[in-house]
Amino acid sequence: MARKVLIQIRRGLESAIGTLANGELGYCTDTSKLYIGTTGGNVLMVAAQSAGDMLKSIYDTNNDGKVDYASIADSIPWSGVTGKPVTYPPSTHTHPEYINKGALTWNQLKGV
Repeated sequence: MARKVLIQIRRGLESAIGTLANGELGYCTDTSKLYIGTTGGNVLMVAAQSAGDMLKSIYDTNNDGKVDYASIADSIPWSGVTGKPVTYPPSTHTHPEYINKGALTWNQLKGV
């Protein structure tokens, strides 16, 4: 049976949206972000300027500024890395484009 129900979404400036109740939606009129309230606080659901991009709320769940999997990778000791070469011989190479070729003339500076 169809019911006529009004669903109200909290809306306003992001700085004034406050803490949302568990399951409550909040739309930020200044940033076009949509949040949902959880027991752990507001969680960003989507941001108009980042649609399709990685959302911090999903990939940085502890909010330390680093993707969770990168934090895990950083915690592995060097001795725990497999498949690494035993030695790292330097390769012989030069960078001729950076070798000093003398002073430039006025015409060279002007691009003539």
